[in-house]
Amino acid sequence: MLRYLALAGAMAGACASGACIYDGLVVEDENGFSRGPSRAGMLYEGAELPVRGDGHWIPPTWASRGLNFGVDEMVSTVVYAGRTIKLQDSRLELGVGDISRAHGGRSPWHRSHQTGRDVDFLFLLKDKAGNPVRNTQMRKHDASGAELVAKGKRPQVFFDERANWFLVEALITNPVAEIQYIFVQNDLRQLMLDYAAQSGVSQALLERAAQTLKQPGDSAPHNDHMHVRIYCPRDDVDAGCVDFGQMRWHKKDLKYGGRIERLERYDDVLSDIDVGTFAWLIR
Repeated sequence: MLRYLALAGAMAGACASGACIYDGLVVEDENGFSRGPSRAGMLYEGAELPVRGDGHWIPPTWASRGLNFGVDEMVSTVVYAGRTIKLQDSRLELGVGDISRAHGGRSPWHRSHQTGRDVDFLFLLKDKAGNPVRNTQMRKHDASGAELVAKGKRPQVFFDERANWFLVEALITNPVAEIQYIFVQNDLRQLMLDYAAQSGVSQALLERAAQTLKQPGDSAPHNDHMHVRIYCPRDDVDAGCVDFGQMRWHKKDLKYGGRIERLERYDDVLSDIDVGTFAWLIR
């Protein structure tokens, strides 16, 4: 539930039927909010993520489910992440799975994803030559990143540690929502962290990524997709939103100041940004 114009952009349409469809990065809604924990909660007045956008798409399997609703902060984070990785490599397109139902609650596919604060991302893939491959399904991968295939067959697609690191970096440094977890299998997690270290990212960013990337202990290992959860938006806590698990990140150089600095570097993603707009994030 954002009470401020968080990011510049244009809304695709007016709010209707209890949900808003955002094509741009405008978030200005005092009604939508998340209530309860991710596994036993509801979503009120959720925002709808478009099936196609600038830098992201929802493949047919997930588009048909209608679980593309989330709190405003989540939907804007997805849009931001898609646009950001596209800026880094124009061939990349973020495949988005489930968020939540229009009004949250249980679904046949998930125990969590009930409050509009969880989203699944299909892995970004590459071929043997290192070229991006559009991913249309949740393919399982082994410790090396190769797709798990039937005995006697050779894998044709591979986990792209570079592109998936771009996604992780965009998520944990995004200016809208605080990321609590990025669930992913341990070996794939290590591939991304190794790439990040070799590419020269700051130690602070690397530590934050290591803290956020987790293999879940009470579900599948997530060797076929990333599951991202954001913390309860600050205003939603008053409405009954509940966080469980690790506490918020408190590294001063990456907490909020790093997000504002990142905004200044992405004029192509975020137009006409007034950094003062984000004063509410620093308090």
